Amino acid sequence: MSRVRRGATGIRRGAVLAGLAALAGVLGASASTSPVQVLQRIAVGGTGQVRALAAGPQAKHVYAAVGEEIRSFDDLGKAASTVKLRGVVTGLAAGAGDTLYAVVRAPARLVILGVRPLHVVTSVALPAGAPSGVFFDSIANQLFVASRSGHSVTRLEPKTGRRLGVARMPGMLAQMAANGRGTLYVVNGARDSLDVVSADKMTLSGQIPLPGCRAPSGLAMDPLGRRLFVGCGNGHALIVDADLGFTFVKLPIQQSDALQMAFAFHPFGPSGWKGGVFIAGGEALHTIRMYAFVHYANGGKLALPGTVSALALNPAAGELWVAIASAAGAGGELLALGQSGMGGAR
Repeated sequence: MSRVRRGATGIRRGAVLAGLAALAGVLGASASTSPVQVLQRIAVGGTGQVRALAAGPQAKHVYAAVGEEIRSFDDLGKAASTVKLRGVVTGLAAGAGDTLYAVVRAPARLVILGVRPLHVVTSVALPAGAPSGVFFDSIANQLFVASRSGHSVTRLEPKTGRRLGVARMPGMLAQMAANGRGTLYVVNGARDSLDVVSADKMTLSGQIPLPGCRAPSGLAMDPLGRRLFVGCGNGHALIVDADLGFTFVKLPIQQSDALQMAFAFHPFGPSGWKGGVFIAGGEALHTIRMYAFVHYANGGKLALPGTVSALALNPAAGELWVAIASAAGAGGELLALGQSGMGGAR
């Protein structure tokens, strides 16, 4: 198994990026105040924690996996509808149109839901192991389910859930990301690397090493600039050129063994940031601001009122949703975060 190859053009580009790395590191050395504030708080009752979040179509709803239930909340924070599944939901992903994907731990299943109204469309078994996460590549229209216990990632047909292929990957698998052109990236916390998967054949084509990164778990991608953003458990965020497998920026973040990340262009609307990365873990939210494809800086840190259990970005609404786990072991709350200066809680 080899690391990502570098062509002649890539080597020259790598030299340029290496020259910019020091500059980007200096620019990111001083964090500003957080660009986000809490706009809304929603108490979540029930017997389970919020394990996953997904933003709905047209910025109208957010969906939360709470124990064996999927609950929807409207843009006013009111509970809209609830669907109960057979088993604990461990992951959610918004699909194309009005589709939502959920994965259930036991019995291991993929559940495809419609959201108008919220209802189950179909449910299929997942024989590759208990699912730990689900990811939908909206550019390539590809659906993937990861299983830590099964040491595998399965690609499924988005409309029917039919299995299209399985890639076996030993290690501690965490967040996934894709470039929209047939390549899937999977965080492997046991190897301190990213596994690179050819999505068409579901074969492991290489690894991207993450120098100085220990116990990575968070991952997001800018598919246009071909940048990978990696959250490391030892207190760093790496920005990696996906073509070269080259880390050219390292920024300080909180230490956490369960980081979650999201990236979006203009996450607060057209008048806001050009691009932003959001990193949640422990009891804090870190932001990275994108100025250009080779210029990133710390965007600030926001203390949160508890431990983060889930994260979902809804750029269409200019909102970031964060689930805060309850210290009592059940319930918790959802926070809707928006750009500072947009007003107080709604």
